[in-house]
Formats: sequence, structure tokens, C-alpha cells
Amino acid sequence: MNITPLSVGFGAEISGADLRLADDSMAQQLRAALLQYGMLVIRDQSFTPPEQIAASRLFGSLETFPTMRGQLQGWPEIFRVASRPEDGHVEVGRYWHSDGSFREDPTPISFWYSEVQSEEGGDTLFTDLQQAYAELQPDIQQEFDGLHTAHRNGVMHPLVLKHPKTGVPALYLNIGLTAGVLGHGPDHSRALMEAVDRHYSRDGATYRHHWLPGDVVVADNLRVAHKATPITPNTRRILNRTTVRADGVIWHDNGEKQAA
Repeated sequence: MNITPLSVGFGAEISGADLRLADDSMAQQLRAALLQYGMLVIRDQSFTPPEQIAASRLFGSLETFPTMRGQLQGWPEIFRVASRPEDGHVEVGRYWHSDGSFREDPTPISFWYSEVQSEEGGDTLFTDLQQAYAELQPDIQQEFDGLHTAHRNGVMHPLVLKHPKTGVPALYLNIGLTAGVLGHGPDHSRALMEAVDRHYSRDGATYRHHWLPGDVVVADNLRVAHKATPITPNTRRILNRTTVRADGVIWHDNGEKQAA
């Protein structure tokens, strides 16, 4: 297995790995690489639903989702994102966000598998939240350090979130689901979120993933945010997503579980 850092400054591409055959050594290397780089890109995989679930569990215990239109029957661990409603959930996440940020204990890891892909459209953008914080001016860092945000469901998180394993601070904000910044009115909250949105998208800060059939991307949601780009139902695209629970995430190289 080879690990090649991406040129954008975060993330790494993994080659020479079949996740269906992962042993303890490979699992330890993958977990260490995810913790170091924040995101893994792994090409040329081929999964059945139970094989994807098994590969995802290399990183911890999985969340489950209720049965609804577009979901795979019998596999509640898989959340399907698609270009057509009969295939999965459409119009999902076209703003900067980390999956599961609406939870009291936010979702630490997401795992996407590209089952069906069109040649055009539907790319996903990724950005490094730790670098986003590091590049703020010191006075802005000081201002943000004391702020908390509230999701529309009432869940609150610090705007500057320290990673539970490394302790590195990250600028953590779900642009689409955040109702406001505590202690600030609607206008100031909106202006602050718009400023963070622009900062996430600053020149040179994003990685754009063009999905190919068999692609896997694994992201540390507490370090990396992502954003979907448009795709029309004229083309067919299916991404199968699994997510690791906060109370079951594996950060340690030796497989020991630690709550996020």
C-alpha cells in the first residue's frame, strides 16, 4: 500500500489497497493516514453493500439511518446520495458542511463509495478546517475562540473545535444548518457565516474530487468539510455513504476505540 499526499496541502491518495482484503496492519496504516492527512482518496474499489459496511468498520462502529425512499432496503448503515430520487437522496449538501454536525456528539468520519458515476457533474469539494483556522488573523482567531454556534435543531458547538485526538483547532461551521452565533443577532450571525463561507473557498484551499466508478473517499469530519456541486437527473450518479459514530470511532493505530 502506497500513500501519496495531495498537492493541495491536506489529504492523501492511497494506491495498492483492496479494502475488502484489509488486515490489521492495513487498517492501522489507513487510520494513521486519515489522522495525519484528514482525507483519503482510494481508487478502483468494488463493493457489495456488506463489503462497504465491513470496509467502513475499519474506522469504527457505524451510524444507521431510517428507511425511506431511495435507501437500500436491508442496509440501514448506507445513506445513498444520487442524481435521481428513485436512486437516493437528491440535492444534498450543496454548501460547506461536516456530516452529522447536527448531533450532540458530531459524526467524526464519513466514507463514500462511488457506485454509479456520470462523466460530467457532481464533483465534491473538500477544504481543511484546521488550515482555515490557522490562516485567520490573530485578532480574528481570538474573537472566534470564544464563540458557539447553534444548529436549527438547537444543538450547539464551539466555532473553534479542537480535534478529540490531536487537539488541533479547526474552524467548524455547517453553513446550511446553522441558525446563528450565540450572543449575536441575525444580521451579525449571517455576516460572520458568509465570511467563513468565503474563507473556506479561498484560492488554493480546496480539493475538487471528480468521482470515477469504484472511488472511495474517507474524510475526518472534524478536520475537513465538503460541499456538493450540481448534477442533473439527466445523468445517473449514486454515492453510497457510511458514517462512523462518535462513540465508536477508532483513532488509535492499534484499533482502540475512543469517543470523539
